[in-house]
Amino acid sequence: MQERRLRISAGPHARRRVVLKVDWPADEAGDIAEVRDEAGRAVPFQVAEADGRRVLHLVVDDIPAGEERVWTVRFEPQGRPEEAASLAGAGDTDGVVMVTRQDQVEVVIDGQLFTFYVFDPAVAKPFLGPLLHPGGESWTRLDFATREHPHHRSVWLGIGDVNGTDTWNEPAGRFGWQRQTAIRCTSGPVFGTIQTENVWTDFDGRPLMDDVRTWTFYRTEAGRRVVDIDFTLYARYGDVTLGRTKEAGPLGVRVADSIKADAGGVITNAYGAIGEAECWGRRAHWCDYSGPLGGGMAGIAVMDHPENDGYPTHWHVRDYGLMAPNNLFFRGEVHIPAGGSRRYRYRLYFHDGDVHAAGVAQAYLDYVHPPQAAWV
Repeated sequence: MQERRLRISAGPHARRRVVLKVDWPADEAGDIAEVRDEAGRAVPFQVAEADGRRVLHLVVDDIPAGEERVWTVRFEPQGRPEEAASLAGAGDTDGVVMVTRQDQVEVVIDGQLFTFYVFDPAVAKPFLGPLLHPGGESWTRLDFATREHPHHRSVWLGIGDVNGTDTWNEPAGRFGWQRQTAIRCTSGPVFGTIQTENVWTDFDGRPLMDDVRTWTFYRTEAGRRVVDIDFTLYARYGDVTLGRTKEAGPLGVRVADSIKADAGGVITNAYGAIGEAECWGRRAHWCDYSGPLGGGMAGIAVMDHPENDGYPTHWHVRDYGLMAPNNLFFRGEVHIPAGGSRRYRYRLYFHDGDVHAAGVAQAYLDYVHPPQAAWV
């Protein structure tokens, strides 16, 4: 066995329970047996492939701005099962656990139910929800009885014009379907994932395009949940045109009724604009929707990824509770040639407190400028 040191630098920002991804050392052929902090305490870790690279994942607790931490990583020769190495330090209910049921997956974090990913074939498209606040209420609206935008189911992916088919709204007899064809779930002490493959069809079942989507749920505090979305569209049945429509995201979020702006909530974007009148159609790196929930304040921030086309995105955000990053309506249609693809990435931050108390601006910097790590 051998030990190596990992230096973690906060940089100019104070860090609080931040997800850290560290590239595998190029000269290391072994597997990780354990990670320990400066006090010698075991640190949960997880190893996974990311974009063709082997990556060590950690959750780093508080590091003041400008400070560093040096942790010890102990390697052992290859041969130990990868899953055993990645789960070291986790108890039976620790970490992120995926529980597969019929037509849905339960996401449980440190023994607490957080959400469901639902892929019921009777519903036009999969959705994530409800998203459960520690107090038991949902951060999002999930109402199958409502007549007001009934297609707004919590958190979803959709586009209002895919080669002329509407996969956002659900007009009777004319809407598009998203049919799941494969699913793979992973659990772990740092994060869990749901990866699915889906075919988008018109109402009669003719295929339009495919997608592969990955939802990553991190082991953060109950009042500071973090979910990453990695979503790629594939034009496998011919050319695809995503039309110019405001009924698109591709990501859509519908906040709980108590949070929406016309019930007392507040919309805020990265530039400090407030309310629909100042935020709708504007470009911003993130947008937050906060309001009363469970006797306090809580909210949801949606964060755009720097490598998304048109970054920072325009926002289709409404006082009645919708929040969606949408470049299609404001920048025009998108063409994906046959055999081509289009990738989108976003982060969702479900938080206690308003936009300021939750440190949304800092949470965004944690996403795009995380702490730096180096093997020493």
